[in-house]
Amino acid sequence: MNPVATHERRAPTPLRRHIPLLLAAAAFIGSALFLHRLFSLRFASGDVYPTSSSRRADPIGSRALFEALQLQPGVQVERNLERLSRRPPTPGTTFLILGVAPEIIGQPLDEADFNTTLTRSIRDGARVVLAVQHESADLARNAVRQNIRRIAQVSPSNRSDLTRDWEFSLIQSPLPSATNQAQRLSPDALLPASLPWTSPWHLTNLPPEWKAVYARDDRVVVAERTLGRGSIVLLASDYPLSNEALRKSPQAAFITWLIGPSRRVVFDETHLGLTQEPGIAGLLVRYHLGGAVAGLALLAGLHLWRSLARFNPPPPVPAATAVVLGRGTAEGFLNILRRSLDSSSLSALCLELWRSAQGPRPRVSSDRIAEAQNLVNLEMEKHPRHRTPVETYRQVCQLLRIR
Repeated sequence: MNPVATHERRAPTPLRRHIPLLLAAAAFIGSALFLHRLFSLRFASGDVYPTSSSRRADPIGSRALFEALQLQPGVQVERNLERLSRRPPTPGTTFLILGVAPEIIGQPLDEADFNTTLTRSIRDGARVVLAVQHESADLARNAVRQNIRRIAQVSPSNRSDLTRDWEFSLIQSPLPSATNQAQRLSPDALLPASLPWTSPWHLTNLPPEWKAVYARDDRVVVAERTLGRGSIVLLASDYPLSNEALRKSPQAAFITWLIGPSRRVVFDETHLGLTQEPGIAGLLVRYHLGGAVAGLALLAGLHLWRSLARFNPPPPVPAATAVVLGRGTAEGFLNILRRSLDSSSLSALCLELWRSAQGPRPRVSSDRIAEAQNLVNLEMEKHPRHRTPVETYRQVCQLLRIR
């Protein structure tokens, strides 16, 4: 025997048969891990979130402030991802609303949210910090961003009012400033004497209820107003609260003054377009239905196991039986006749059926009918073994034939 031919006909080993499946599984797992790592790095930096978001870790985000406040003992820090109109009034809370676009400062913030929910919260004792979006000092040197700023300077939307209740205007300085520092106007000695300030925006048309806190080139950039038991703080730029400012020149005293005596700080993300609608998974977590879902999954697994696995041995296979061939209708009719009629009395039955079919006026004479009846009677008087039903049937047919 040829050993080469024997080797070619040999069946592959189980491991060799599963090599393509193992390679496909390894490729799928490797791709999944790569995508998970890629998205983890992307979301870790936070550059997929809007400017000034508390989830951004780059210079124009506020994640450093969020995490720093979390480390403070006794301070509760959270993000708001629901519309402000849905939140009940929360006195004793500081709302940080950072990153409001300067050119549309009155537009993205829903008027009902400010005039109802926040206003009631402020009157009950809450503190609201409203800060305008800033631009990183490093990114501001980009030529494309400079052209965008020049277009924004001639736009009529640069100057717009916020709401009726909070009367003020936000305009851009017509000339570049000679200093990048905002000087303190408030007599509060706990505040720093100056703040790093790179934004060209400033506040104007402030009513007497507003108190100027910081100014740059005699233009107010930070103002505060008391309303009821709470207060409002306006910042023409949120740069002092950004990651870049906390890394280069942190102002702990100014941030402490902004937060105030509140022990709860809420970073609002809804005005940046970040909202969270409760889906099915969120409702399950909110109402603690994880156990019910796990129980349903267990029942589904048990049902699937019961459908696939055999707990009892399979029934024995019946032996092959002889094949019964089918028969025609004529043979079936004859079998029925053989079971229902006695062959010895067949002649008498045939004559009786013939007479019933002829009716009251038969077409054959009565003498022949009587003679046929005599033949049948003689046949029936014989012993069943000596009867000849076929011969008697032929004789009767001969007598009753219509001539």
